[in-house]
Parts: sequence; structure tokens; C-alpha cells
Amino acid sequence: MPAITVELTEEELAGLRAEAEKSGLSVERLAYGIVRGGVARRRQQRRTAECQARSGDTGPFGTGHVAPE
Repeated sequence: MPAITVELTEEELAGLRAEAEKSGLSVERLAYGIVRGGVARRRQQRRTAECQARSGDTGPFGTGHVAPE
């Protein structure tokens, strides 16, 4: 399996260790889950933005949307 190296500060690593212990996971497994979750969120945000760009929708706070009365 390919691997990456991530540099963390002592504070960040301590926080990761504490969260892993609380969750009953290894630091590696917790970090893997965090990275996978971040990738999935970014992928979804990108898809949403692409869909909005194609449709001209700017979201609920952009122009073109009128608040219901």
C-alpha cells in the first residue's frame, strides 16, 4: 500500500493521540479516517460547485434567489 509522511507539531500529534485513545483506535487508523473524510468532503464540494456553475445557481445567498414570503 502506498504511504505518505505527514509532519505534525507536538501539539497536533498530542491531540491526535488523545483522540485516538478516546476513540479506541490507533493513531494511524484515526489519521487515515480523517484524511479519507477530508478527501470525500472536498470531492463533494467540488461536485456541488461544478453543478452550480453549470446550472447558474449561486446557492441560497447568491443572486437570483428570492426568500419565501
